[in-house]
Amino acid sequence: MKAKRILSGLIGAVMAISATMSMISVTANAVDTVKSDAFDDQSQSEITEAMGAGWNLGNQLEASNSAGTPDETAWGNPIIRKELIQAVKKAGFKSIRIPISYLTKIGSAPDYTIDASWLNRIQEVVDYAIEEGLYVIINIHGDGYTTVRNAWIMSTPETSGINGVTAKSYTNEEQIEVNRKFGLVWNQIASTFKDYDEHLIFESMNEVGVSGSPSKRYYNIINNYNQIFVDTVRKSGGNNNKRWLLVPGWFTNIDYTVKDYGFAVPKDENRDSYIPADEMRIMVSVHYYDPWDFNGDGTSGSYSQWGNN
Repeated sequence: MKAKRILSGLIGAVMAISATMSMISVTANAVDTVKSDAFDDQSQSEITEAMGAGWNLGNQLEASNSAGTPDETAWGNPIIRKELIQAVKKAGFKSIRIPISYLTKIGSAPDYTIDASWLNRIQEVVDYAIEEGLYVIINIHGDGYTTVRNAWIMSTPETSGINGVTAKSYTNEEQIEVNRKFGLVWNQIASTFKDYDEHLIFESMNEVGVSGSPSKRYYNIINNYNQIFVDTVRKSGGNNNKRWLLVPGWFTNIDYTVKDYGFAVPKDENRDSYIPADEMRIMVSVHYYDPWDFNGDGTSGSYSQWGNN
């Protein structure tokens, strides 16, 4: 994932579109939190304008060590401080995306309880940004990378291959359990942040897929994850039944999302009843890194300025 780390200053484009289970809840109480029962309802055009230009806080809460455990400094960055978020605000950005990996911070079956101290740290960083009046996107990030040990979304890590990890597809029975785990993890995240206002947006996952072009079978897995995510968040209480949610397609790739490969916008049937029937509060996330030798290539021959030969 070296190339991904280089992209710490980029945020995937977000397109706002109009368009279940009983789970446990873990709430972080160890830090002062920024919560509000007030919620400013914003239409598609209103939230798009309000979010403005965004900045991606990469390589810290998404980082993991060689054992596959989230570690804020594992990829060479310092811990996140308020001053960094304040600098982002001062630079003119209105939104910040905070990628987050969970990996071994998730406990074992059947409950898949997230480590409370990790949730506390996530909430602390989110609060840094909320206090600055920024819109904040949080997700489940590296848990779907086939190059990260202990990744579990649509992949089963083994001890060989790239970065010591090879991914294989799940059996149907294994996939059912992964779907259940995905819902349980998102219920804990959503419950922790349920009282936050419209400035907080949840993104279901990041760049999940397998090698090659997506097949209908595998795209259905992506679509199922997104539907589980939407249903789980909507039923988790607080402001979550009216919050804007963000979902990606295959690898969060713009071509695999907008072209006829199988992406389906999830249904939003559990949002608050006062929201009009034709106003789904769903956004679609896409990543676009072309040309790669400018946007992502970290080799000595890559271009750092637009227009250089």
